[in-house]
Amino acid sequence: MLRRNIGKSKVSNKKQNAQQPALPKSLWKFYFKYAVPGSWGALICYAVAFLAARSGSVLFPYCERWFIAIFEQPVPAGVNFVQFALPTILLIVGVNLFLSISAVLRGMFHARWSPQISNRSSVILNDYVHSQSMSFWTGRMAGQVNSQINYITNGFHAVQDFWRIFASLAFMTVSVGLIFQINMYVAIIFAIVFVLRAAYSWALIKPMSKASKDASSISSKLSGKIVDSISNFSVVKLFAGASREREHLEPVRNQHIAARVWSFFVQRLFWGVPLVVWDICYGATLLFCVYLYMNGQITVSEIVFTVSIYFSTMNTISSIVDSIPDMTERISSASKAYAELVVPIAVQDAPDAATLNVTCGEIEFRNVSFKYKRKWVLQNFNLKIKCGERVGLVGASGAGKTTLVNLLMRFYEPNKGQILIDGQDIKTITQDSLRENIAFIPQDPTMFNRTLRENIAYGKPGASDKEIRAAAKRAAADEFIMGTDKKYDSMVGDRGIKLSGGQRQRVAIARAFLKNAPILVLDEATSALDSETEVAIQKSFDELANGRTTIAIAHRLSTLRNMNKIVVMKDGHIIEQGSHNSLIKKRGEYARLWKMQSGGFLQE
Repeated sequence: MLRRNIGKSKVSNKKQNAQQPALPKSLWKFYFKYAVPGSWGALICYAVAFLAARSGSVLFPYCERWFIAIFEQPVPAGVNFVQFALPTILLIVGVNLFLSISAVLRGMFHARWSPQISNRSSVILNDYVHSQSMSFWTGRMAGQVNSQINYITNGFHAVQDFWRIFASLAFMTVSVGLIFQINMYVAIIFAIVFVLRAAYSWALIKPMSKASKDASSISSKLSGKIVDSISNFSVVKLFAGASREREHLEPVRNQHIAARVWSFFVQRLFWGVPLVVWDICYGATLLFCVYLYMNGQITVSEIVFTVSIYFSTMNTISSIVDSIPDMTERISSASKAYAELVVPIAVQDAPDAATLNVTCGEIEFRNVSFKYKRKWVLQNFNLKIKCGERVGLVGASGAGKTTLVNLLMRFYEPNKGQILIDGQDIKTITQDSLRENIAFIPQDPTMFNRTLRENIAYGKPGASDKEIRAAAKRAAADEFIMGTDKKYDSMVGDRGIKLSGGQRQRVAIARAFLKNAPILVLDEATSALDSETEVAIQKSFDELANGRTTIAIAHRLSTLRNMNKIVVMKDGHIIEQGSHNSLIKKRGEYARLWKMQSGGFLQE
């Protein structure tokens, strides 16, 4: 049996995922190193089309000036007015067609690069968080992590705002230069107002950025808490806790409202004051144009051009003002999310990590020490589990049982010592190959909100329907699956909520059968089940453990009676070990625990 398992395990080990690369500390380095490559062509074409479309802020006033000038010029002899005006009209139509086509191309190129870059960012960040060790997830909520990924993927769209601002400033400079050709004093008014507007904007960018970051942080925190509350809806129902959840969320909701209100206020202050200044300057410009016309220093077409440039410039600046708050908030949110999300991976493969080669499944903990924060959980711990041996771990909560399993799975790294599988230090092998050789069944197996078939097949990608059903039968899951409406195509619900505890365990066992790994780890796998269900599932566990090196953690001692060896732990040390019968005869800690359970929860 073991030989067959190992053979299949070696095949699966050939398909190892590449180690997740360390991401840069800078958000923009991340974008241009990982997200943009592959979309440069579309980005450059978008930038060119954007500039072409944006040139309308200069070309539209010219079109108006050309058209009005037709009525100011004398018509040459032998040509009627329509013939005289036609070339100018055709030129104006050509300019408008150019701008319209540019706008269409801009949208097409944007539609090409935008989803690609967002998708690349999302894929890389999802892979990154999946590569993180367990310490990363301690204190983090899934909803909060998802929000942070969304902030980062959306952050690159600020490039559009940057380019819009650049193009707007460039064409505004051109506009002021064109006004200089008509009248120097009008151009000076434009230039002064523009400089004052730029200085005012620069002064408010920092407080606006801080307000946006604060609002983003509170928003992410609120999102995480809401997801946490909703995902535990069954507990809320059981304890009639709807009002308590509302009270629990109320403080952070109020913080969110206050942060958003302040952010909006700063944004409105950013554009409100300059808007009033622009209105006053507009009146001054009109009055000055009237004065110049009265003195014969300016023509009607030049006045139209000046007023049109003024409106174009004002609209451009309004566009910049409107985009800066959104851009600032988007970049601030993305930068903060990136700094919080992209932290060093605590457990990484060695640069020259090899693939684990399991020959028989011997496991050895050699002088292993591990501390969580400042508390030592294990110190100089030693345990050797022979090939194909079944070992049960017993002890009070906090004795270090689950820590051993977490270290074996390399969810955490020991501070000292070695963990060996068939003589290979697990630090020197890839994490993927290690976990491919271990079938792990926790106390409460988590299911994807997918079909029963997909959940079982997760143990062996590409498994056939015949293999999936064979695994389900061995796990005594086929009967209840065939009793569902859609059988193996039935959805299990969020985290498997549509299934009972026993059914989830059976699916997890079927998944382990399909995985066919040479090492089996059970962590309180039957503690949440009733005795009758435990008896049925225990038979599946016995078959699953046959020929495999097995480690089983259990408080329910009846599940460990058939183990080759039972290890009793206390405060991170082994205080007893031996078979069930030998430990009962010893009348030590195990015998005391057995007596407390009256021979276990099941009848003798």
